[in-house]
Amino acid sequence: MTVLLPLYVYPADDPGAWTGAARYGPAVTAVVNVHNGPGDGYDPEYGRATLALANAGAGRLGYVDLGYARRSLEKVHADIAGWRRYPVDGVFFDQVPADAAALAWVGRALAPAGGRVVLNPGVRPAPGYAALADLVCTFEGPWPVYRTEPAEPDWPNAAHLVYAVPPEEIAAAGRILHRRVAHGLVTDLDMPNPYAGLPAPMRGTAPAPR
Repeated sequence: MTVLLPLYVYPADDPGAWTGAARYGPAVTAVVNVHNGPGDGYDPEYGRATLALANAGAGRLGYVDLGYARRSLEKVHADIAGWRRYPVDGVFFDQVPADAAALAWVGRALAPAGGRVVLNPGVRPAPGYAALADLVCTFEGPWPVYRTEPAEPDWPNAAHLVYAVPPEEIAAAGRILHRRVAHGLVTDLDMPNPYAGLPAPMRGTAPAPR
């Protein structure tokens, strides 16, 4: 299983989170988010942290906000271009619309993206979205909701992001996620930013996820 790890914490504020993620190498794909995207200019702290992930063989996805199709294509494409300042190997598109009517717009928004493409509508979108990306996050939400979700088969390229898992239930949550999808995250961290660091299992010295 590959851990899809949004890591929304400044490298200088929590260097241990970034070095800890790099320790897992190819078992982790980290989402890098400078300032709701690549920001207006190059940040050397993010440059060094992202390069360390690359040297460790970890995946690196630059964050781009689609604003549920409310952002202009010009701004979306500018963010995609902005990630060329950093050693990322793909793009993580957040706030992706889920309806069939927006499918053509999303296709145009993704057009300049190179490398891997991950979409995060947070719910299972209209079927056409599966063909647009390497991964589609068909669930993002808290553990109390996730554990009551129907265990119906998901898309082969689906990923799930589950937060607010009590530490004593992390192992059980991980087993459920692994049965449902091949990529995703379970974390004990909670709102307002459940991605402000490593999840509990990765903060220790556990072996790399499999």
